[in-house]
Amino acid sequence: MRSASTDLLRSSINFLHIVLMVTAAAAPLVVVSTYIPISLSSGAGLATALTYLATTLILLVFSVGFVQMAKRITAAGAFYTFASQGLGRPVGLAVGFTILAAYSMITAAIQGGFGHYASALLSNYFGLSVPWYWCSIVALASMFVISYYRVTLTARILGLLLTLEVLIVLVVDVFTIGSGGTSGQMAVAFDPAQWGAAPAVGIGFFLAFWSWIGFETTAIYGEETMDPKQSVPRATYIAVITLGVFYALAAYAAIVGFGSDSPAQAETLLDQYYFKLADMYTLPFVRTLMDFLVVSGFFACSFAFHNNAARYFFSLGRDRILPEALGRTHAKHKSPHLAAGVQAAIAITTVAIFAIGGADPILHLGTWLPIFCTLAVLVVQLLVSIAVIGYFNRVGRHSTGDYLKTLAAPIVGAVAQLVVVGLLLKNLTFLAGADSLIVTFIPVYVLAIAATGFLYAIWLRRRAPARFAAIGTLREDAVEALPDE
Repeated sequence: MRSASTDLLRSSINFLHIVLMVTAAAAPLVVVSTYIPISLSSGAGLATALTYLATTLILLVFSVGFVQMAKRITAAGAFYTFASQGLGRPVGLAVGFTILAAYSMITAAIQGGFGHYASALLSNYFGLSVPWYWCSIVALASMFVISYYRVTLTARILGLLLTLEVLIVLVVDVFTIGSGGTSGQMAVAFDPAQWGAAPAVGIGFFLAFWSWIGFETTAIYGEETMDPKQSVPRATYIAVITLGVFYALAAYAAIVGFGSDSPAQAETLLDQYYFKLADMYTLPFVRTLMDFLVVSGFFACSFAFHNNAARYFFSLGRDRILPEALGRTHAKHKSPHLAAGVQAAIAITTVAIFAIGGADPILHLGTWLPIFCTLAVLVVQLLVSIAVIGYFNRVGRHSTGDYLKTLAAPIVGAVAQLVVVGLLLKNLTFLAGADSLIVTFIPVYVLAIAATGFLYAIWLRRRAPARFAAIGTLREDAVEALPDE
């Protein structure tokens, strides 16, 4: 019998694989068909494309400090390890619990959209009546089966689905923009004055930030990457820039398609807006392909976060914070198979609870839960920006460039994340589509999870010092030890 392993499959993926997996997590077709129309109708209005470009710049600034940590620290725990190294073990474990909950729940949350569209697809094209929750449960089970094997299999599947998804959107973009739409080219879409005329520019910026959720997971795959010190930073910048250009182009095409009437049309058509553009400006088979690819897009997004969550379970298990068995990898495939199994079980249970409660897959599972996840990720990114400052305050800076990358940029990044958190809290009821006590308490849930991680670390420091010392442990890439606390 082969002995248990705690090592992931090293040098198994390259930076292109990381870009594909991270971009899949951002679900470009889902963003284009859902968030961009909402921003047109109720957010940034005609300034939606400009808002995506501005968000790209802000996230690039955040990424500067983030990749400096990635160059120093390679760990499947990513944010959890970064925060532990920069702000101490208690804050690190608070971050670890928070990001784990976010990624674990967003895997299930995305299944609301997947189940809804998959059920409709089976009905419309194949005459099969399958409840949405069975579609979701089967998808989640299949994710575990795939993730049981080497990470390269995951990368290939996500890469294929993403390529098809991106190509179909680009086809719609090119045909729509090339036709001139209803009013010709819309240079006004890039006029900053349009922010002043927007329905709610704050909502537009929040939706833009929401569209990037998942880009920060590049560091999670560092232990499985060839030359992680170079691959992770390159993949991070490429993911941010390519998504930004892609979203801005799609938003501009959406504006050109209906011209100055696009905000009103977006409010009427809602999630059918981009499909209508396909009907108007491309051949009929394009719309048919989109009906299939929006389902695969939801699958790819959920699958990417399934892998992210599994690696956080693995990292916390390997550090003996969670059951140690979670920190073992498959003897042959080197996959975190036990962690992946636990994650799949949690996601399936979550879907089942919503289904038993008669929840709407889009409104409740697909909207309320992602708001919780997005708030959790934003709070974690805010803390990680501060952790970058704390870490380099300890290990030192040696040039003006170091100060710009590890002090100035993280400060700007932290402020930006704080502003977006404020926008989310201010527009919580609108984004959830309901004024419910469950929605109102979403910030409390995030705070409670973070507090649990923090207090658990304090308890470990008193009752289990060896386990406390393992929080956010650096292995072969360690350059500095954590300070005594």
